[in-house]
Amino acid sequence: MIFLKLLSKLVKLLRAGDTPSQIAWGFVLGMTIGLVSLKSLLAPFLILLLILLDVNITAAIFSALLFRAIAYFAAPLFHTLGYWLLVEWKNLRDVWEFLYNSPLVPYTRFNNTVIIGSLVISAVIFYPVFAGGRLLLLNYRKHYAHRVRTWKVMKILGGSKFVKWFAKVRNLGG
Repeated sequence: MIFLKLLSKLVKLLRAGDTPSQIAWGFVLGMTIGLVSLKSLLAPFLILLLILLDVNITAAIFSALLFRAIAYFAAPLFHTLGYWLLVEWKNLRDVWEFLYNSPLVPYTRFNNTVIIGSLVISAVIFYPVFAGGRLLLLNYRKHYAHRVRTWKVMKILGGSKFVKWFAKVRNLGG
């Protein structure tokens, strides 16, 4: 049942009235939230950015959960990259020292190898994920959206009493 609910939410997200750019921005902001540590100052800043910008919140939540799971398994890669940046790249020592002595920057916990590694990875893949997600969404809406609506499972989900009841309850809030 949970799988069907997630599938339904994903299809609704793809059909949402938001523009592909809004959905893609929500996805990449959620990706960044999912990759960086929630214990640093970066996470509340990104969540505030998510709230202030006109982006799709559902896409952000979906990608944050997805990339949180990916970050769990990619932590050794983040550590290796972060260690190289913080310790082995000697030319950056003055930069790290300056940032560490700044008023708010130490609260980002940038001096943690996993956090700086995940931040750099998320910065590097930010635009490619945005552009690729937007392009995929445009292609989905142009070529596949009408096909997905005709799938038997989508018709069953759309016509079930539970889904109709759930939609009624959800719309009570306004």
